[in-house]
Amino acid sequence: MQLADVQARITSVLQAGAPEPCAILVVGGGDPLARLAVHTRHYQGSLTRAIVERFPATVWLAGSALITDAATAFVRSHPPTRPCLAEYGEVFPAFLQTWPAAAHLPYLAQFATFDWHLGRLAIATDDPPIVLRLEWSLDTLMTFFLSDQAPDAYALRAETVWLEVRGARGELSFQRCAEGA
Repeated sequence: MQLADVQARITSVLQAGAPEPCAILVVGGGDPLARLAVHTRHYQGSLTRAIVERFPATVWLAGSALITDAATAFVRSHPPTRPCLAEYGEVFPAFLQTWPAAAHLPYLAQFATFDWHLGRLAIATDDPPIVLRLEWSLDTLMTFFLSDQAPDAYALRAETVWLEVRGARGELSFQRCAEGA
């Protein structure tokens, strides 16, 4: 048996949660299948925890039990396809839309999608978050931002504005769009 075959069997065992296909590969000790089951539980538990931690606002909104149950099922049916766990779970919001226990929350999938994008934005920049309270218009604020000069205090007044925020490791750009665009 080649290494690729062994890896494929172990991967299928971890994803399916049934150690029998690898029984021939696991030798030694009192109960080799029980040892393999430990790895299976760790795999599923780690991925479930990664999903739950990736959607903190969704957990707050829908409750830990509902999201954990959905994440457990999601892990079984949607194994990671990328090596980085920070990228795992992009389709979890769509999965939530079909999750029977979430049927009473028709907005949950959209909220989870928003939560996903907030998480992506949070890791897009290395800068710490800045909290501003503003009295001036957004245009005035952007003038301060672009000139790297700021007054001692800000206050925000109400105005209609659309912002598009894009982050890429230390870079954020703001674009003011015309109303109704």
